[in-house]
Amino acid sequence: MWQLGMGDDRARVAIVGCGGAGCNVLRRVAAPPDALRIAMNDSPPPKLTDVQTRVIVRADSLQAYASMDEKAVQQMETDEEKEISAVLLDRDVVLILGGLGGELGGWGMSLVGRVARILGDTTLAFATIPFGIEGPIRRQLAEAQLHLLQKRVDGLVTFGNDQLLQVAKDLPMAKAFAALSAIMARPASDLASALARPDAVPLRRMLARVRDWRYGMGVGREKHRCFVAVDEAYASPWFTSVPEEIRHAIVLMSVPESGTDEAEILRDIRRRSPNVDIAWASLPHAEGDDRTVVQIVAGL
Repeated sequence: MWQLGMGDDRARVAIVGCGGAGCNVLRRVAAPPDALRIAMNDSPPPKLTDVQTRVIVRADSLQAYASMDEKAVQQMETDEEKEISAVLLDRDVVLILGGLGGELGGWGMSLVGRVARILGDTTLAFATIPFGIEGPIRRQLAEAQLHLLQKRVDGLVTFGNDQLLQVAKDLPMAKAFAALSAIMARPASDLASALARPDAVPLRRMLARVRDWRYGMGVGREKHRCFVAVDEAYASPWFTSVPEEIRHAIVLMSVPESGTDEAEILRDIRRRSPNVDIAWASLPHAEGDDRTVVQIVAGL
């Protein structure tokens, strides 16, 4: 077990939204002052006027560039790679956001992962998976992009659209997707705030140890707030149904009572997942807020 954010220097984080879905998530990311938000699309993305760093790419070339293994092709030769490299310079951690199954976002995420790995950055991707009813062509494309992305980044957290119906079943589809974008933006925002520069290397080692990462979040109040928050996180639709299989976890918490609540949350997670290695951080808590919020990024 180790605590994130203990170094004096904050980690230099880049948060990259790839394609339409990734840019929609990026719009909801509340990045800390030392983090850089980057929008990558085939045209200037709408509703992102406050994101000054943009990379414009052509969708038809991304698959070939992203498929180049960084060990076999170590130099960045294409204009797209050089442009991505220029905006990622002097970063420690790169968080990549996007959706699988499209022509730009899925391949674009892998290309960003390839460039970041050549630069030596720690990479973690958050990606959506299409609905099962969207047809075999889209599902096959998403599966191919998923397999490549797992090779290009240190860690990958997936959010299935089918599970979205469990948390937003009464909402119109546009509002349901907006809700999912807000859910995905939360761990990206808070992890960027929590990390210190010394965390980058051990975080990369932790992420690389497992292939499948899941996300859960819970909120609790009053006497049993810690138990309720952890219980809700474990019950999240994108989390695992077998807590004993969790081997590594990044735990982000915001608590009313520092020290006491944190220890209780960590004990409860250890009780549910006895073999887990935990990296944890306590986030700033708003005065007067009685909620305990627990986010768990779990590796199986």
